[in-house]
Amino acid sequence: ETHPYFKRDSLIKFCHKYGIAITAHTPLGGALVNTERFGSVSCLDDPVLKKLSDKHNKSPAQIVFRWGVQRNTIVIPKSSKIKRLEENLNIFDFELSKEDMEFIKTMERNQRSNTPVKAWGIDVYA
Repeated sequence: ETHPYFKRDSLIKFCHKYGIAITAHTPLGGALVNTERFGSVSCLDDPVLKKLSDKHNKSPAQIVFRWGVQRNTIVIPKSSKIKRLEENLNIFDFELSKEDMEFIKTMERNQRSNTPVKAWGIDVYA
């Protein structure tokens, strides 16, 4: 899991060093089901993403997906809506600047979206 609220920079650096591909599941920090089951919060309403969204004329989700691609992670968004699937792919016609990438770093909360211990009573990360 990696998203702007849970960047995992040291793990990603380690994986890149050893040629390990990183799959960024839950790239938006979770959906409604994660909020209901695990108490997580999506990053899409964060003011940082709103500002970058306005700057690049892209949705907050597109900013997050582009950020993930530029970090050399494999971003796997999920959607059942055709319009959103098309939007998710429309991230290769712009690039985030170094300053944009640094701005997103300020969002770190060290917050997992998938924390089953809250729903299942089992700490799978222990």
